[in-house]
Amino acid sequence: MEHHDAIIIGGGFAGAATAWWLKRFGVERILVLEKEEVPGAHASGKNAGIARQAIHETPVAILASRSVSFMRTPPGGFSDVQLLSPNGGYLVSARPADPEIEHLRKTALAAGVFTYPIDRNELLQRVPVLESAPFQSALACPNDGFVDIHALLTAYLRDIKVKTGSGVTGFIRKGRKITAVETEQDTYQADWVVNASGAWSAFVGDMAGAVHLPLVPRRRHLLHTGLLEWVNPKGPYVWSVDPMIYFRPESGGLLLSPCDESDSEPCTPASDPDATTWLADRLEDAIPRMANLPVARVWSELRCFVPDGCFVIGRDPSVSNFMWVCSLGGHGMTTSAAVGELAAQLLTGKEPFVDPAPYKPGRFS
Repeated sequence: MEHHDAIIIGGGFAGAATAWWLKRFGVERILVLEKEEVPGAHASGKNAGIARQAIHETPVAILASRSVSFMRTPPGGFSDVQLLSPNGGYLVSARPADPEIEHLRKTALAAGVFTYPIDRNELLQRVPVLESAPFQSALACPNDGFVDIHALLTAYLRDIKVKTGSGVTGFIRKGRKITAVETEQDTYQADWVVNASGAWSAFVGDMAGAVHLPLVPRRRHLLHTGLLEWVNPKGPYVWSVDPMIYFRPESGGLLLSPCDESDSEPCTPASDPDATTWLADRLEDAIPRMANLPVARVWSELRCFVPDGCFVIGRDPSVSNFMWVCSLGGHGMTTSAAVGELAAQLLTGKEPFVDPAPYKPGRFS
C-alpha cells in the first residue's frame, strides 16, 4: 500500500495550489486524487478567467490581492507563459452613488487594492459600447486582469503526482485520525488528507466523519458570441452589479454571463436552454446596444457557497488530520495562490500570513 505525507482530493485550483505550496514547504510525498479524467474538469476549467479583486467579503479580497500579485510576478520557473493579462476592468451600476459599489471600493482598499470612482463620460470614451447603458456609478479596477486558467493549473501541478479517474469511495480511520483513503482501484495510506473536492466537498467530509459543512453548489451559465470584428482583445471586463451581468473579450469575441444562480446537487451541470434568453433580457436592461449579440456556445459551472459567503480553509475539528479547502464561491482561480499558501501553512504548522479565523471549518458547528 502506497504511503503519502498528504493526499489531496480534487485536482482543481484549490487542490492544485495547495499541493504546490506543500511541495514548496518541503512536503515531498504528495498525491492528488482526481475523479475525472483530467484535472480542472469542472469549475476550474470552465470559469471566465477574470481576476477581480473588489469582492464583497474582505477576507476573500485579501486572498485575491495576494494571489493576483503572485500571478503578475510568479516565482522563477513557475510558468513558461504570461499568466495575467493586465486588461483591467470596471464595475458599473444603474443606481447613482450605489452603496454596493462603495462597499466594493472599501473592501478592495482594505485588501490593499487600488480602485477609483470613474466619471460616466470618461468610461464611455474607454468603452464606447456602453453608450446606451443606463449606468450612473462606476468603479475602475486598473489592477485586475485576465488569467490563462489552463496555464495556471498546469503550473501548479507540474511536479505533482496526480492520479485521474480516481474517485474516493471511503476512508479507513483509527480513532480521530484517517489512516488511509480508498478509491475503486486502490487504497492509499496518508498522514494528512486535504478535501479540495469542490461541489463534492460536503459529501467527502461526511464520508470521512468530519464536521458537516452547510455547502450549497449553485449553477451559473457562461456564453460566448463567436467572432465579433469590433471587439478589442486588449479591452477590459465590464461587470454590472445592478442589473447583474458581465462581459470580457475572449477568443475574438465576447464571453458573457447573466450571473444567474440556481441551487444544484454536485454534478456536471447541464445547460439550461433558456440561458440565452436570460442573457438577452439582462443585456436589454444593462447594455441595450448589446441586446442582439449572437451566441455560439453555452456552458455552465458550479460555484460553491456556505452561509456567510466566506471560504472554508483549515483543519477539521473532529478528524485530526483532515484539512478543508473549499467553498471558494466563484473566486477559486483568482484566490488560488493565497488559498493554497494558507492551507499549506496551516497543515505544516507554519505561521499563517493572515488571521485564519474567518475561514475555520468549525464555525458552523
